[in-house]
Amino acid sequence: MKGKIKVLRKKNRDTLKDLSNKINYDYSNLSKIERGIYQPSLELLKKIANVYNVNMNYFFDDYNDYTSDENKFMGELDISSHEELFKKYNFVLDGKKLSKSELEFVIEVIRNLRTTFNNENQN
Repeated sequence: MKGKIKVLRKKNRDTLKDLSNKINYDYSNLSKIERGIYQPSLELLKKIANVYNVNMNYFFDDYNDYTSDENKFMGELDISSHEELFKKYNFVLDGKKLSKSELEFVIEVIRNLRTTFNNENQN
């Protein structure tokens, strides 16, 4: 979590005093939190998240700990090439691995739902 508050604050072009005023918190203690000397309370994190309109997970998820493949997977996953997906990943539903034909069926259902949804929105 160290550094995340500071990154968020600077991204929004706020000084320590700006943020401390917005959340009604002592700026010197906020500085110590940013430097990892103190740990913020959940209540303080909620206030900061509300000020900057971010999800609380922002403070806890360490995106940099993921491998490049995991980052790519979480960013965007093109399921149209299901052959490659089936080779790379195990898809599990209710504790059982999906077969290739089940995965193909799921993709086809999604395509049909998308077509139906798009047709309804055009009318």
